[in-house]
Amino acid sequence: MPELPELEALRDYLAPRLEGKRIAKVWTSPKLSFLLRTPPDEFARQLTGGTFERSWRRGKFLVFDINGQHLVINPMLGGRLQWTAAAEKVAAATVFRLTLEGGEELRFLDTVKMGRVYWVPPGALPTIPGWAELGPDALSVSEGEFTQRIRRHPGELKNLLRNQAFIAGVGNAYSDEILHEAGLLPLRKRTTLKVEDINRLHAATGKVLRSAIEAIKAQPKYEPHKQDRSFMAVHGKAKEKCPRCGHRISELTARGEATDFCRGCQH
Repeated sequence: MPELPELEALRDYLAPRLEGKRIAKVWTSPKLSFLLRTPPDEFARQLTGGTFERSWRRGKFLVFDINGQHLVINPMLGGRLQWTAAAEKVAAATVFRLTLEGGEELRFLDTVKMGRVYWVPPGALPTIPGWAELGPDALSVSEGEFTQRIRRHPGELKNLLRNQAFIAGVGNAYSDEILHEAGLLPLRKRTTLKVEDINRLHAATGKVLRSAIEAIKAQPKYEPHKQDRSFMAVHGKAKEKCPRCGHRISELTARGEATDFCRGCQH
Protein backbone atom coordinates (compact mmCIF):
# COMPACT_ATOMS: atom_id res chain seq x y z
CA MET A 1 0.00 0.00 0.00
CA PRO A 2 1.44 3.42 -0.90
CA GLU A 3 1.88 5.49 2.26
CA LEU A 4 2.95 9.07 2.87
CA PRO A 5 6.58 8.74 1.65
CA GLU A 6 5.61 7.06 -1.64
CA LEU A 7 2.86 9.59 -2.30
CA GLU A 8 5.01 12.59 -1.37
CA ALA A 9 7.84 11.39 -3.65
CA LEU A 10 5.26 10.78 -6.38
CA ARG A 11 3.75 14.25 -5.95
CA ASP A 12 7.21 15.79 -6.16
CA TYR A 13 7.92 13.77 -9.33
CA LEU A 14 4.64 14.52 -11.09
CA ALA A 15 4.12 18.18 -10.20
CA PRO A 16 6.64 19.69 -12.65
CA ARG A 17 5.57 17.25 -15.37
CA LEU A 18 1.86 17.97 -15.05
CA GLU A 19 1.32 21.55 -13.98
CA GLY A 20 0.33 23.79 -16.87
CA LYS A 21 -0.34 20.79 -19.15
CA ARG A 22 -3.66 20.37 -20.96
CA ILE A 23 -5.55 17.07 -21.07
CA ALA A 24 -6.19 16.17 -24.70
CA LYS A 25 -7.98 12.86 -24.21
CA VAL A 26 -9.45 10.72 -21.42
CA TRP A 27 -9.94 6.96 -21.50
CA THR A 28 -11.64 4.86 -18.81
CA SER A 29 -11.70 1.09 -18.48
CA PRO A 30 -15.09 -0.53 -19.11
CA LYS A 31 -14.23 -3.22 -16.56
CA LEU A 32 -12.73 -1.04 -13.82
CA SER A 33 -14.81 2.13 -14.11
CA PHE A 34 -16.63 1.19 -10.88
CA LEU A 35 -13.55 2.56 -9.08
CA LEU A 36 -14.50 6.02 -10.36
CA ARG A 37 -16.94 7.84 -8.09
CA THR A 38 -18.18 9.83 -11.11
CA PRO A 39 -19.95 8.18 -14.08
CA PRO A 40 -17.22 7.32 -16.65
CA ASP A 41 -18.74 9.34 -19.49
CA GLU A 42 -19.10 12.39 -17.25
CA PHE A 43 -15.59 11.88 -15.88
CA ALA A 44 -14.12 11.84 -19.39
CA ARG A 45 -16.21 14.77 -20.61
CA GLN A 46 -15.32 17.06 -17.71
CA LEU A 47 -11.60 16.30 -17.64
CA THR A 48 -11.02 16.54 -21.41
CA GLY A 49 -9.58 19.95 -22.21
CA GLY A 50 -8.75 20.67 -18.57
CA THR A 51 -5.39 22.01 -17.43
CA PHE A 52 -3.42 20.73 -14.44
CA GLU A 53 -2.98 23.60 -12.00
CA ARG A 54 -1.53 22.09 -8.82
CA SER A 55 -0.58 18.72 -7.33
CA TRP A 56 -0.77 18.19 -3.58
CA ARG A 57 -1.27 15.55 -0.93
CA ARG A 58 -3.20 15.15 2.28
CA GLY A 59 -2.45 12.02 4.29
CA LYS A 60 -2.79 9.11 1.87
CA PHE A 61 -4.87 11.09 -0.64
CA LEU A 62 -3.23 12.54 -3.76
CA VAL A 63 -4.98 15.59 -5.22
CA PHE A 64 -4.72 17.25 -8.64
CA ASP A 65 -6.38 20.62 -9.15
CA ILE A 66 -7.74 20.84 -12.70
CA ASN A 67 -9.70 23.87 -13.90
CA GLY A 68 -10.66 24.77 -10.34
CA GLN A 69 -11.93 21.27 -9.46
CA HIS A 70 -10.22 18.41 -7.63
CA LEU A 71 -9.21 15.00 -8.97
CA VAL A 72 -8.65 13.03 -5.76
CA ILE A 73 -7.06 9.58 -5.72
CA ASN A 74 -7.02 7.26 -2.72
CA PRO A 75 -4.78 4.37 -3.92
CA MET A 76 -5.72 2.05 -1.05
CA LEU A 77 -3.94 -1.33 -1.23
CA GLY A 78 -2.97 -1.75 -4.87
CA GLY A 79 -3.46 1.60 -6.60
CA ARG A 80 -0.51 3.06 -8.52
CA LEU A 81 0.00 6.06 -10.79
CA GLN A 82 2.07 5.55 -13.93
CA TRP A 83 3.74 8.29 -15.97
CA THR A 84 4.49 7.07 -19.46
CA ALA A 85 4.27 7.74 -23.20
CA ALA A 86 0.85 7.32 -24.79
CA ALA A 87 2.29 4.64 -27.09
CA GLU A 88 3.34 2.44 -24.14
CA LYS A 89 1.45 -0.85 -23.76
CA VAL A 90 -1.58 -0.49 -21.51
CA ALA A 91 -1.62 -2.79 -18.48
CA ALA A 92 -4.81 -4.79 -17.83
CA ALA A 93 -5.18 -3.14 -14.41
CA THR A 94 -5.40 0.38 -15.89
CA VAL A 95 -8.44 2.26 -14.57
CA PHE A 96 -8.02 5.50 -16.53
CA ARG A 97 -5.60 7.26 -18.87
CA LEU A 98 -5.20 11.02 -19.14
CA THR A 99 -3.39 11.83 -22.41
CA LEU A 100 -1.69 15.21 -22.38
CA GLU A 101 -0.89 17.46 -25.30
CA GLY A 102 2.59 16.33 -26.24
CA GLY A 103 1.89 12.60 -25.93
CA GLU A 104 2.63 11.83 -22.28
CA GLU A 105 0.06 9.99 -20.18
CA LEU A 106 -0.89 9.80 -16.54
CA ARG A 107 -2.43 6.40 -15.82
CA PHE A 108 -4.03 4.99 -12.71
CA LEU A 109 -3.67 1.23 -12.21
CA ASP A 110 -5.17 -0.94 -9.50
CA THR A 111 -4.32 -4.63 -9.27
CA VAL A 112 -6.62 -5.37 -6.32
CA LYS A 113 -9.54 -3.12 -7.32
CA MET A 114 -9.78 -1.24 -4.03
CA GLY A 115 -8.66 2.27 -4.99
CA ARG A 116 -11.06 5.18 -5.22
CA VAL A 117 -11.09 8.12 -7.65
CA TYR A 118 -13.15 11.24 -6.98
CA TRP A 119 -13.87 14.29 -9.16
CA VAL A 120 -15.31 16.99 -6.93
CA PRO A 121 -15.94 20.75 -7.06
CA PRO A 122 -14.36 23.26 -4.66
CA GLY A 123 -15.72 22.89 -1.15
CA ALA A 124 -16.71 19.26 -1.64
CA LEU A 125 -13.50 17.66 -0.35
CA PRO A 126 -15.05 16.95 3.10
CA THR A 127 -17.68 14.77 1.39
CA ILE A 128 -15.01 12.26 0.32
CA PRO A 129 -15.11 9.22 2.66
CA GLY A 130 -12.38 9.50 5.28
CA TRP A 131 -11.35 13.07 4.41
CA ALA A 132 -13.14 14.97 7.16
CA GLU A 133 -11.81 12.61 9.85
CA LEU A 134 -8.13 13.08 8.94
CA GLY A 135 -5.80 14.29 11.66
CA PRO A 136 -2.77 16.53 11.01
CA ASP A 137 -0.27 15.34 8.46
CA ALA A 138 2.30 12.98 9.95
CA LEU A 139 5.09 14.81 8.14
CA SER A 140 4.39 18.21 9.67
CA VAL A 141 2.59 17.62 13.00
CA SER A 142 4.32 19.55 15.78
CA GLU A 143 5.58 17.92 18.98
CA GLY A 144 3.01 19.84 21.03
CA GLU A 145 0.06 18.77 18.88
CA PHE A 146 1.36 15.19 18.68
CA THR A 147 1.61 15.04 22.48
CA GLN A 148 -1.83 16.54 22.97
CA ARG A 149 -3.55 14.29 20.44
CA ILE A 150 -1.90 11.03 21.50
CA ARG A 151 -3.54 11.21 24.91
CA ARG A 152 -6.98 10.93 23.27
CA HIS A 153 -6.14 7.61 21.64
CA PRO A 154 -5.63 4.54 23.85
CA GLY A 155 -4.58 1.13 22.58
CA GLU A 156 -1.53 -0.41 21.00
CA LEU A 157 1.11 1.83 19.45
CA LYS A 158 1.01 0.29 15.97
CA ASN A 159 -2.74 0.75 15.71
CA LEU A 160 -2.37 4.28 17.03
CA LEU A 161 0.13 5.31 14.35
CA ARG A 162 -2.11 3.82 11.65
CA ASN A 163 -5.16 5.67 12.92
CA GLN A 164 -5.69 8.42 10.32
CA ALA A 165 -7.73 10.44 12.82
CA PHE A 166 -4.61 10.71 15.01
CA ILE A 167 -2.09 11.60 12.32
CA ALA A 168 -2.57 11.15 8.59
CA GLY A 169 -0.33 9.26 6.20
CA VAL A 170 1.16 6.31 8.12
CA GLY A 171 0.14 2.73 7.35
CA ASN A 172 1.31 -0.78 8.08
CA ALA A 173 4.87 -0.55 6.75
CA TYR A 174 5.98 2.81 8.11
CA SER A 175 4.43 2.24 11.51
CA ASP A 176 6.89 -0.66 11.87
CA GLU A 177 9.76 1.59 10.82
CA ILE A 178 8.76 4.43 13.15
CA LEU A 179 8.42 2.15 16.17
CA HIS A 180 11.79 0.56 15.44
CA GLU A 181 13.42 3.98 15.20
CA ALA A 182 11.77 4.97 18.51
CA GLY A 183 12.76 1.68 20.19
CA LEU A 184 9.15 0.86 21.13
CA LEU A 185 7.30 -2.43 20.68
CA PRO A 186 4.26 -2.34 18.35
CA LEU A 187 1.93 -4.04 20.85
CA ARG A 188 2.87 -1.76 23.72
CA LYS A 189 -0.04 0.26 25.14
CA ARG A 190 -0.06 4.02 24.73
CA THR A 191 -0.98 4.41 28.41
CA THR A 192 2.45 3.01 29.39
CA LEU A 193 4.36 5.79 27.63
CA LYS A 194 6.25 8.43 29.58
CA VAL A 195 6.74 11.97 28.30
CA GLU A 196 10.19 11.11 26.95
CA ASP A 197 8.74 8.10 25.10
CA ILE A 198 6.13 10.30 23.41
CA ASN A 199 8.78 12.85 22.42
CA ARG A 200 10.94 10.07 21.01
CA LEU A 201 8.00 8.66 19.05
CA HIS A 202 7.23 12.06 17.55
CA ALA A 203 10.87 12.58 16.56
CA ALA A 204 11.03 9.10 15.05
CA THR A 205 7.90 9.76 12.98
CA GLY A 206 9.36 12.79 11.27
CA LYS A 207 12.82 11.25 10.86
CA VAL A 208 11.58 8.00 9.31
CA LEU A 209 9.16 9.66 6.89
CA ARG A 210 11.65 12.28 5.70
CA SER A 211 14.43 9.72 5.30
CA ALA A 212 12.10 7.44 3.33
CA ILE A 213 11.08 10.24 0.97
CA GLU A 214 14.74 10.98 0.25
CA ALA A 215 15.54 7.29 -0.19
CA ILE A 216 12.72 6.86 -2.70
CA LYS A 217 13.70 9.98 -4.66
CA ALA A 218 17.33 8.80 -4.74
CA GLN A 219 16.49 5.47 -6.39
CA PRO A 220 18.37 5.48 -9.73
CA LYS A 221 15.57 3.68 -11.59
CA TYR A 222 12.59 5.28 -9.85
CA GLU A 223 9.28 4.59 -11.56
CA PRO A 224 6.11 5.96 -9.90
CA HIS A 225 4.05 2.81 -10.39
CA LYS A 226 6.66 0.52 -8.83
CA GLN A 227 7.39 0.26 -5.11
CA ASP A 228 10.90 -0.42 -3.83
CA ARG A 229 11.20 -0.53 -0.04
CA SER A 230 14.55 -2.26 0.18
CA PHE A 231 15.84 0.66 2.30
CA MET A 232 13.58 -0.25 5.23
CA ALA A 233 15.14 -1.36 8.51
CA VAL A 234 12.65 -3.98 9.74
CA HIS A 235 9.47 -4.09 7.68
CA GLY A 236 9.59 -7.00 5.28
CA LYS A 237 12.86 -8.19 6.86
CA ALA A 238 11.58 -11.03 9.07
CA LYS A 239 14.35 -13.37 10.30
CA GLU A 240 17.07 -11.01 9.09
CA LYS A 241 19.41 -9.25 11.52
CA CYS A 242 18.34 -5.96 13.06
CA PRO A 243 20.60 -3.24 11.62
CA ARG A 244 20.86 -1.62 15.06
CA CYS A 245 21.51 -4.48 17.48
CA GLY A 246 21.95 -7.61 15.35
CA HIS A 247 19.04 -9.48 16.96
CA ARG A 248 16.82 -11.51 14.63
CA ILE A 249 13.77 -9.55 13.41
CA SER A 250 10.44 -11.03 14.52
CA GLU A 251 7.17 -11.05 12.62
CA LEU A 252 3.53 -11.29 13.66
CA THR A 253 0.75 -11.74 11.11
CA ALA A 254 -2.88 -10.78 11.59
CA ARG A 255 -5.62 -10.30 8.97
CA GLY A 256 -3.09 -10.82 6.21
CA GLU A 257 -0.80 -8.01 7.38
CA ALA A 258 2.68 -8.45 8.81
CA THR A 259 4.14 -6.58 11.78
CA ASP A 260 7.93 -6.69 11.89
CA PHE A 261 10.00 -5.61 14.90
CA CYS A 262 13.10 -6.35 16.94
CA ARG A 263 12.78 -7.89 20.38
CA GLY A 264 16.39 -6.97 21.08
CA CYS A 265 16.14 -3.17 20.96
CA GLN A 266 12.41 -2.37 21.01
CA HIS A 267 10.92 -2.29 24.49
